[in-house]
Amino acid sequence: MLWSKSFVQADSLCPKQSVKLRMGDEGRPWDGFKVGSHVHYVIAATLKRKGAKLNKIAASFASKLSIQEMVSVNQMLRNFEEMGVEIPDNAVIEQSYYSVIEEGGEASEWKEAPTWMERDSDWDPSLAKETMWRFQPDAYFLTPDGKKVVCVDWKTGWSSPSDSALMSDIQAITYCAALCQMTGAEEAEFRWWNLRWKNGQAVSRPSAEWIALAKPIWEACWTKDRFRESEIAKDQRPGEHCGRCSYADECLVVVPEYLKKDDKDLYLYSRGIDQLAKKVRSEMKDRLKQRTGTLEIGGGVTLGPKMSKYKKWKRGEKEQGMKKVMESMPDGVPITDIFDVKGSVGSWFDGLPDDLKSYIEQHIEETSRQVLVEKEN
Repeated sequence: MLWSKSFVQADSLCPKQSVKLRMGDEGRPWDGFKVGSHVHYVIAATLKRKGAKLNKIAASFASKLSIQEMVSVNQMLRNFEEMGVEIPDNAVIEQSYYSVIEEGGEASEWKEAPTWMERDSDWDPSLAKETMWRFQPDAYFLTPDGKKVVCVDWKTGWSSPSDSALMSDIQAITYCAALCQMTGAEEAEFRWWNLRWKNGQAVSRPSAEWIALAKPIWEACWTKDRFRESEIAKDQRPGEHCGRCSYADECLVVVPEYLKKDDKDLYLYSRGIDQLAKKVRSEMKDRLKQRTGTLEIGGGVTLGPKMSKYKKWKRGEKEQGMKKVMESMPDGVPITDIFDVKGSVGSWFDGLPDDLKSYIEQHIEETSRQVLVEKEN
């Protein structure tokens, strides 16, 4: 069967989903990637057409975007131009490649991918009768001496990986390993550019290291292809990803209905829960006010009216008390140790050194208030 970094990621979330993807089953596509996909498409089209204007190409393909989506796309395209990422003339832009994967995770030979391997009108991954790995760099190029291959990847998401996460990233590993084998480069560098935040990261390794990291991934794909798809598809793993899955509507696994909602409905659902929680808390407090005794329910929680003591500044004396603290601070004590106020005045006061307490305790008074739900610290 056909494998790629996105199919491996889908397999980690839910093996059944990965099987359906690799069989080319159609489903209900999630629109959360629309903006990112459009940005990738416009940049690729611009780089392929030497001298083309980014904004003109963006406008010519914007008919399927909403106004807000256009704004997001245009902002990231402006960021791309402002970042000034250098892509040399010899760079290859969005070309797909594949190789048959043999036992032991060995890639036989990297070739240009046929159209049925590309996500377009001819897309049909079910045609893969052997274990195959497909990859498509946003751009790649060899340095002038031919010893190093550079793989460039555009990202449009909200998060950025840590350096350690990038070092172990499936995409970085498999892309760089394949490019080293395909070009004969001695070294590969994966450059990760986030167009939303206008920042970049890079990781570089010798060819042998990239290939050694990729082989276990490819070998696992080869091994998994030794099992029947019908058996793998029995492994269904519900979770947050169900809302992004193209096949959620036809899945029979027991999943909370809210996980199958689209993004808009899930947000409205969460807002409804928030409003319901506020209403429940308000009505619960009204009920607790009528209790004539308290009720301990475990976990350090007590319900019912109870007087709780606390400290507060005497009226109009906070400034005077704080001034005394400043004037009486011991040498060598960081100011953040004294004025890092977290929580109540009482907890702050109790945490002060005894000699400082004596200066301001005349400005602090103890009082009480009614609480309906008391939790132990």
